[in-house]
Amino acid sequence: MTLQEGDKIMRSKRSRLPAIILVVAILVTAAYSVISSIAKKPTVTEGRFPFSITYECNGETVTIKDVYTARYIGNDGYADTKTRMYVGQAGDMEDGGVVYTLQKDADTRIELWTNFYADYLMGDPQYDYFDEEAFRPEIYYYDAEEQEYSDEETLSAHGVKLVSFEYPTPIENSFVFSHISYFSSAIVLPTLLIALLALAAVIVFVKREEGSQRKAVDIVSVILNVAICFVFIPFVSVAAMLADLNGGGPEFYLQVLYFLPWFSVMCIAASVALRRKGHGVGSLIAQLAGPAVFVVFLIVCGVCEEL
Repeated sequence: MTLQEGDKIMRSKRSRLPAIILVVAILVTAAYSVISSIAKKPTVTEGRFPFSITYECNGETVTIKDVYTARYIGNDGYADTKTRMYVGQAGDMEDGGVVYTLQKDADTRIELWTNFYADYLMGDPQYDYFDEEAFRPEIYYYDAEEQEYSDEETLSAHGVKLVSFEYPTPIENSFVFSHISYFSSAIVLPTLLIALLALAAVIVFVKREEGSQRKAVDIVSVILNVAICFVFIPFVSVAAMLADLNGGGPEFYLQVLYFLPWFSVMCIAASVALRRKGHGVGSLIAQLAGPAVFVVFLIVCGVCEEL
Protein backbone atom coordinates (compact mmCIF):
# COMPACT_ATOMS: atom_id res chain seq x y z
CA MET A 1 0.00 0.00 0.00
CA THR A 2 1.39 3.39 -0.96
CA LEU A 3 1.52 6.37 1.37
CA GLN A 4 -1.06 8.10 -0.77
CA GLU A 5 -3.47 5.14 -0.54
CA GLY A 6 -2.98 4.94 3.23
CA ASP A 7 -3.72 8.63 3.58
CA LYS A 8 -6.85 8.20 1.50
CA ILE A 9 -8.08 5.36 3.75
CA MET A 10 -7.44 7.44 6.87
CA ARG A 11 -9.37 10.36 5.39
CA SER A 12 -12.24 8.01 4.56
CA LYS A 13 -12.35 6.70 8.14
CA ARG A 14 -12.23 10.20 9.57
CA SER A 15 -15.07 11.30 7.29
CA ARG A 16 -17.25 8.44 8.56
CA LEU A 17 -16.49 9.06 12.24
CA PRO A 18 -19.17 11.76 12.86
CA ALA A 19 -21.84 9.54 11.29
CA ILE A 20 -20.72 6.57 13.39
CA ILE A 21 -20.88 8.61 16.60
CA LEU A 22 -24.36 9.94 15.84
CA VAL A 23 -25.71 6.56 14.69
CA VAL A 24 -24.38 4.87 17.85
CA ALA A 25 -26.02 7.56 19.98
CA ILE A 26 -29.33 7.06 18.16
CA LEU A 27 -29.17 3.27 18.59
CA VAL A 28 -28.29 3.55 22.29
CA THR A 29 -31.14 6.01 22.82
CA ALA A 30 -33.60 3.75 20.99
CA ALA A 31 -32.48 0.69 22.96
CA TYR A 32 -32.67 2.51 26.29
CA SER A 33 -36.08 4.01 25.47
CA VAL A 34 -37.57 0.63 24.57
CA ILE A 35 -36.03 -1.33 27.46
CA SER A 36 -36.91 1.32 30.06
CA SER A 37 -40.51 1.43 28.81
CA ILE A 38 -41.30 -2.28 29.01
CA ALA A 39 -44.40 -2.66 31.16
CA LYS A 40 -45.10 -5.98 32.87
CA LYS A 41 -48.33 -7.49 34.10
CA PRO A 42 -48.97 -10.13 36.80
CA THR A 43 -49.77 -13.68 35.78
CA VAL A 44 -52.36 -13.77 38.59
CA THR A 45 -54.63 -10.77 38.08
CA GLU A 46 -57.22 -11.26 40.83
CA GLY A 47 -57.21 -12.67 44.34
CA ARG A 48 -59.66 -13.25 47.19
CA PHE A 49 -58.39 -12.92 50.77
CA PRO A 50 -60.62 -14.05 53.66
CA PHE A 51 -59.98 -12.34 57.00
CA SER A 52 -61.46 -11.81 60.42
CA ILE A 53 -60.95 -9.04 63.00
CA THR A 54 -62.31 -9.11 66.54
CA TYR A 55 -62.47 -5.92 68.56
CA GLU A 56 -64.16 -4.64 71.71
CA CYS A 57 -66.02 -1.31 71.73
CA ASN A 58 -67.97 0.02 74.74
CA GLY A 59 -68.07 -3.43 76.33
CA GLU A 60 -69.36 -5.16 73.20
CA THR A 61 -67.22 -7.70 71.38
CA VAL A 62 -67.62 -7.63 67.61
CA THR A 63 -66.09 -9.89 64.96
CA ILE A 64 -65.78 -8.81 61.37
CA LYS A 65 -65.55 -11.65 58.85
CA ASP A 66 -65.25 -10.78 55.21
CA VAL A 67 -63.32 -11.38 52.01
CA TYR A 68 -61.04 -8.73 50.55
CA THR A 69 -60.97 -8.87 46.75
CA ALA A 70 -57.95 -7.42 44.93
CA ARG A 71 -57.38 -7.15 41.21
CA TYR A 72 -54.91 -5.75 38.72
CA ILE A 73 -56.39 -3.03 36.47
CA GLY A 74 -53.50 -2.05 34.21
CA ASN A 75 -50.34 0.04 34.05
CA ASP A 76 -50.25 3.77 34.63
CA GLY A 77 -48.62 6.29 36.92
CA TYR A 78 -47.66 9.91 37.38
CA ALA A 79 -43.88 9.53 37.43
CA ASP A 80 -43.62 6.05 35.95
CA THR A 81 -46.17 4.98 33.33
CA LYS A 82 -45.16 1.32 33.80
CA THR A 83 -46.49 1.26 37.37
CA ARG A 84 -48.87 -1.64 37.95
CA MET A 85 -52.21 -0.49 39.34
CA TYR A 86 -54.55 -2.48 41.60
CA VAL A 87 -57.89 -1.96 43.32
CA GLY A 88 -59.40 -3.77 46.28
CA GLN A 89 -62.63 -3.84 48.25
CA ALA A 90 -64.38 -5.77 51.02
CA GLY A 91 -68.00 -5.33 52.03
CA ASP A 92 -68.92 -1.76 52.93
CA MET A 93 -65.41 -0.71 53.92
CA GLU A 94 -64.61 2.96 53.38
CA ASP A 95 -61.64 4.63 51.67
CA GLY A 96 -61.22 2.06 48.93
CA GLY A 97 -61.48 -0.94 51.20
CA VAL A 98 -59.18 0.13 54.02
CA VAL A 99 -61.18 1.55 56.94
CA TYR A 100 -64.13 0.68 59.18
CA THR A 101 -65.65 3.45 61.31
CA LEU A 102 -66.37 1.97 64.74
CA GLN A 103 -67.72 5.05 66.47
CA LYS A 104 -68.39 8.62 65.42
CA ASP A 105 -69.88 11.78 66.91
CA ALA A 106 -69.78 15.48 66.07
CA ASP A 107 -66.14 15.99 67.09
CA THR A 108 -64.42 12.63 67.45
CA ARG A 109 -64.32 9.24 65.81
CA ILE A 110 -62.74 5.80 66.20
CA GLU A 111 -61.59 3.95 63.09
CA LEU A 112 -60.30 0.46 62.39
CA TRP A 113 -57.65 0.46 59.67
CA THR A 114 -57.22 -2.94 58.07
CA ASN A 115 -53.98 -1.91 56.36
CA PHE A 116 -55.04 -3.91 53.33
CA TYR A 117 -53.23 -2.96 50.12
CA ALA A 118 -54.32 -4.69 46.95
CA ASP A 119 -50.87 -4.48 45.38
CA TYR A 120 -49.18 -5.94 48.49
CA LEU A 121 -51.62 -8.83 48.78
CA MET A 122 -51.22 -9.56 45.06
CA GLY A 123 -47.52 -10.22 45.66
CA ASP A 124 -46.18 -7.27 43.69
CA PRO A 125 -42.54 -6.52 44.64
CA GLN A 126 -43.01 -2.87 43.67
CA TYR A 127 -44.94 -2.49 46.91
CA ASP A 128 -43.75 -3.51 50.37
CA TYR A 129 -45.41 -1.55 53.13
CA PHE A 130 -44.36 -3.75 56.01
CA ASP A 131 -40.57 -3.79 56.04
CA GLU A 132 -40.43 -2.24 59.48
CA GLU A 133 -43.85 -3.00 60.91
CA ALA A 134 -46.21 -5.97 61.11
CA PHE A 135 -49.04 -6.55 58.66
CA ARG A 136 -51.96 -6.19 61.06
CA PRO A 137 -55.02 -4.03 61.75
CA GLU A 138 -54.75 -0.85 63.79
CA ILE A 139 -57.35 1.14 65.73
CA TYR A 140 -57.10 4.94 65.85
CA TYR A 141 -58.88 7.56 67.93
CA TYR A 142 -59.23 11.05 66.36
CA ASP A 143 -60.00 14.03 68.58
CA ALA A 144 -61.70 17.30 67.61
CA GLU A 145 -58.41 18.68 66.24
CA GLU A 146 -57.90 15.55 64.08
CA GLN A 147 -55.01 14.43 66.26
CA GLU A 148 -54.44 10.70 65.84
CA TYR A 149 -53.89 8.31 68.77
CA SER A 150 -53.25 4.58 68.63
CA ASP A 151 -51.62 3.93 72.03
CA GLU A 152 -53.28 1.40 74.30
CA GLU A 153 -53.92 3.90 77.11
CA THR A 154 -55.90 6.31 74.92
CA LEU A 155 -57.89 3.54 73.24
CA SER A 156 -58.69 1.96 76.60
CA ALA A 157 -59.90 5.32 77.94
CA HIS A 158 -62.42 5.41 75.09
CA GLY A 159 -63.55 1.84 75.56
CA VAL A 160 -62.02 0.25 72.49
CA LYS A 161 -59.34 -2.36 71.90
CA LEU A 162 -58.22 -4.90 69.34
CA VAL A 163 -58.85 -8.46 70.57
CA SER A 164 -57.58 -10.71 67.77
CA PHE A 165 -57.32 -11.06 64.00
CA GLU A 166 -56.67 -13.61 61.27
CA TYR A 167 -55.03 -12.15 58.20
CA PRO A 168 -54.31 -13.55 54.75
CA THR A 169 -50.83 -14.13 53.34
CA PRO A 170 -49.86 -12.28 50.13
CA ILE A 171 -49.87 -14.58 47.12
CA GLU A 172 -46.76 -15.51 45.18
CA ASN A 173 -47.02 -13.82 41.80
CA SER A 174 -44.89 -13.55 38.68
CA PHE A 175 -44.77 -10.87 36.04
CA VAL A 176 -44.57 -11.08 32.26
CA PHE A 177 -44.29 -8.68 29.33
CA SER A 178 -47.41 -6.59 28.79
CA HIS A 179 -46.55 -3.78 26.37
CA ILE A 180 -44.22 -0.90 25.61
CA SER A 181 -45.51 2.02 27.66
CA TYR A 182 -45.72 5.57 26.46
CA PHE A 183 -43.03 7.88 27.78
CA SER A 184 -43.05 10.30 30.70
CA SER A 185 -40.68 13.06 31.78
CA ALA A 186 -38.50 10.38 33.40
CA ILE A 187 -37.00 9.74 29.95
CA VAL A 188 -35.68 13.31 29.56
CA LEU A 189 -32.47 13.21 31.65
CA PRO A 190 -31.15 9.79 30.53
CA THR A 191 -31.60 10.54 26.84
CA LEU A 192 -30.17 14.03 27.27
CA LEU A 193 -27.06 12.50 28.86
CA ILE A 194 -26.64 10.15 25.87
CA ALA A 195 -26.82 13.10 23.48
CA LEU A 196 -24.33 15.13 25.55
CA LEU A 197 -21.88 12.21 25.44
CA ALA A 198 -22.28 12.10 21.65
CA LEU A 199 -21.63 15.84 21.45
CA ALA A 200 -18.52 15.47 23.61
CA ALA A 201 -17.27 12.66 21.37
CA VAL A 202 -17.74 14.81 18.27
CA ILE A 203 -15.91 17.76 19.86
CA VAL A 204 -12.99 15.57 20.96
CA PHE A 205 -12.58 13.17 18.04
CA VAL A 206 -13.84 14.97 14.94
CA LYS A 207 -11.06 17.27 13.69
CA ARG A 208 -11.24 20.14 11.25
CA GLU A 209 -10.23 19.25 7.73
CA GLU A 210 -6.66 20.19 6.95
CA GLY A 211 -6.33 23.35 4.93
CA SER A 212 -9.96 24.41 5.42
CA GLN A 213 -10.48 28.10 6.09
CA ARG A 214 -12.86 29.49 8.69
CA LYS A 215 -15.63 31.43 6.95
CA ALA A 216 -18.11 34.02 8.15
CA VAL A 217 -20.88 31.40 8.17
CA ASP A 218 -18.73 29.29 10.51
CA ILE A 219 -18.45 32.14 12.99
CA VAL A 220 -22.22 32.66 12.92
CA SER A 221 -22.69 28.90 13.38
CA VAL A 222 -20.38 28.82 16.42
CA ILE A 223 -22.22 31.75 18.03
CA LEU A 224 -25.56 30.02 17.50
CA ASN A 225 -24.13 26.76 18.87
CA VAL A 226 -23.21 28.52 22.10
CA ALA A 227 -26.55 30.34 22.34
CA ILE A 228 -28.58 27.18 21.75
CA CYS A 229 -26.47 25.13 24.19
CA PHE A 230 -26.58 27.61 27.04
CA VAL A 231 -30.02 29.18 26.53
CA PHE A 232 -32.41 27.07 24.47
CA ILE A 233 -31.43 23.54 25.55
CA PRO A 234 -31.54 24.24 29.34
CA PHE A 235 -34.89 25.96 28.87
CA VAL A 236 -36.47 23.17 26.83
CA SER A 237 -34.98 20.51 29.15
CA VAL A 238 -36.63 22.09 32.19
CA ALA A 239 -39.89 22.44 30.24
CA ALA A 240 -39.80 18.76 29.27
CA MET A 241 -39.02 17.62 32.83
CA LEU A 242 -41.87 19.73 34.23
CA ALA A 243 -44.37 18.79 31.53
CA ASP A 244 -45.98 16.12 33.72
CA LEU A 245 -46.90 18.69 36.36
CA ASN A 246 -49.84 19.65 34.19
CA GLY A 247 -50.63 16.02 33.50
CA GLY A 248 -48.55 13.88 31.18
CA GLY A 249 -50.05 11.49 28.69
CA PRO A 250 -49.62 9.52 25.48
CA GLU A 251 -50.36 12.50 23.22
CA PHE A 252 -47.87 12.68 20.37
CA TYR A 253 -46.87 16.29 21.00
CA LEU A 254 -45.99 15.48 24.62
CA GLN A 255 -43.92 12.49 23.53
CA VAL A 256 -42.06 14.80 21.15
CA LEU A 257 -41.40 17.29 23.95
CA TYR A 258 -39.76 14.62 26.12
CA PHE A 259 -37.22 13.89 23.38
CA LEU A 260 -36.72 17.49 22.22
CA PRO A 261 -33.71 18.16 24.52
CA TRP A 262 -32.03 14.99 23.17
CA PHE A 263 -32.84 15.95 19.59
CA SER A 264 -31.56 19.50 20.06
CA VAL A 265 -28.21 18.32 21.45
CA MET A 266 -27.88 15.78 18.64
CA CYS A 267 -28.46 18.60 16.15
CA ILE A 268 -25.67 20.61 17.80
CA ALA A 269 -23.38 17.56 17.51
CA ALA A 270 -24.26 17.29 13.81
CA SER A 271 -23.66 21.02 13.40
CA VAL A 272 -20.17 20.79 14.93
CA ALA A 273 -19.29 17.80 12.74
CA LEU A 274 -20.53 19.47 9.56
CA ARG A 275 -18.65 22.69 10.29
CA ARG A 276 -15.39 20.82 10.91
CA LYS A 277 -15.87 18.98 7.62
CA GLY A 278 -16.24 22.25 5.76
CA HIS A 279 -20.03 22.33 5.42
CA GLY A 280 -20.69 25.72 6.98
CA VAL A 281 -24.21 26.23 5.59
CA GLY A 282 -25.24 22.71 6.55
CA SER A 283 -23.86 23.32 10.05
CA LEU A 284 -25.91 26.49 10.38
CA ILE A 285 -29.11 24.77 9.26
CA ALA A 286 -28.66 21.59 11.34
CA GLN A 287 -28.54 23.33 14.70
CA LEU A 288 -31.78 25.20 14.02
CA ALA A 289 -33.78 21.98 13.74
CA GLY A 290 -34.30 21.78 17.53
CA PRO A 291 -35.69 25.31 17.93
CA ALA A 292 -37.80 24.80 14.78
CA VAL A 293 -39.41 21.67 16.26
CA PHE A 294 -40.06 23.60 19.49
CA VAL A 295 -41.86 26.33 17.54
CA VAL A 296 -44.03 23.68 15.86
CA PHE A 297 -44.69 22.18 19.30
CA LEU A 298 -45.92 25.55 20.61
CA ILE A 299 -48.19 25.96 17.59
CA VAL A 300 -49.65 22.47 18.08
CA CYS A 301 -50.21 23.19 21.79
CA GLY A 302 -51.98 26.41 20.90
CA VAL A 303 -54.24 24.59 18.44
CA CYS A 304 -55.02 21.90 21.02
CA GLU A 305 -55.93 24.57 23.58
CA GLU A 306 -58.32 26.14 21.08
CA LEU A 307 -59.97 22.78 20.44
